[in-house]
Amino acid sequence: MKPVIENIYAVSGLMIGRVYVIKGQDGLTVIDSSVAANTADKLEKQLQTIGFSLKDVRYILITHAHPDHIGGLVRLQQLTDARTAVHFRDADIIRGKYAAPVAPPADLGFFGKLMRKMAGSAPPPSPARVDIELKGGDHLDDILPGLEVIELHGHSEGQVGYWWPEKRLLIGGDVMMRMPWGLTQPLGFVSPDIAEARRSIHKVAVMDVDVLCLGHGAPLVGHASEAIRAFAAGVKP
Repeated sequence: MKPVIENIYAVSGLMIGRVYVIKGQDGLTVIDSSVAANTADKLEKQLQTIGFSLKDVRYILITHAHPDHIGGLVRLQQLTDARTAVHFRDADIIRGKYAAPVAPPADLGFFGKLMRKMAGSAPPPSPARVDIELKGGDHLDDILPGLEVIELHGHSEGQVGYWWPEKRLLIGGDVMMRMPWGLTQPLGFVSPDIAEARRSIHKVAVMDVDVLCLGHGAPLVGHASEAIRAFAAGVKP
């Protein structure tokens, strides 16, 4: 468990997909659940290092309903009394009513088609419970005063970020990714509307973000807006 800033932590040692923890006045909130069922067991061990356990988790927030963000959700729900919240457009995907939409075949090149074929062999996540359906502009003051749901659609129909204006911190899911060489667009082959995903990148670029926590790659702490604006300048609107 690595601190990002005060009261915000990143879970270490996961297979894929970042998981974050918010420490609030009345308990903990977990953001996303990675891909594997054992995420909850790793999370429990790391929470103990800061004096908490899974029983202290009050909420689970999901940025979007892709397997690398919800694969561990069922197990996490079983081990906590937490309420799960997700944007209303992705809620029925988590409930198992239909599969997450992907990019139209006409939008894919060779690499995208190859990645689609490889990903298609993986089983879908087990259906999970959704307790709260979110929409853009919702405030989650029970978690952190001023915490706001920001719609950042495109990579999924219900992709959102969680914006804490007081610290200018955005937990942004896969609105973009941070690779060793810098920020990149989300993977196109699983993005049903890549044009909307690019517009979401530009939306973040004008938010004056200081701390950026993404679903892939290490958090960008301090003056994140400079890197985001530089990246967005090369992204076709």
